[in-house]
Amino acid sequence: MGYRSEVKSLIYGSYDDMAKFKADNAELCEQLAEDFGAAIEQLNNAVYEIIYLDVEYSKWYDSYSEVIRWGNLLSLANEAELMTEFVRIGEEAGDIEQEYSQTECEYYLETVSTINANF
Repeated sequence: MGYRSEVKSLIYGSYDDMAKFKADNAELCEQLAEDFGAAIEQLNNAVYEIIYLDVEYSKWYDSYSEVIRWGNLLSLANEAELMTEFVRIGEEAGDIEQEYSQTECEYYLETVSTINANF
């Protein structure tokens, strides 16, 4: 069965910067679209173009090729001085990994703790 995680990650920047980034990394972006399918979306808001990864109940192991590819894309985005956000929540309490880049990062992704009463 394996340990499962929920992962959300963003790469974003101005429309021009993102167009250049996607053109420069087209092959990697295409491979990731195949890896994750509908879990990757292209979004726009008033300021940024956004690549959004939303994966639930996934085996997010550092040795998996698609996880390595996503990490590589995040590294390339950081080198291009784009904003990146990454949050992974594992099955165990307290297993939360958060990484944010660039000083002007918007912190779109946040973790929230709740208590649910299921009875």
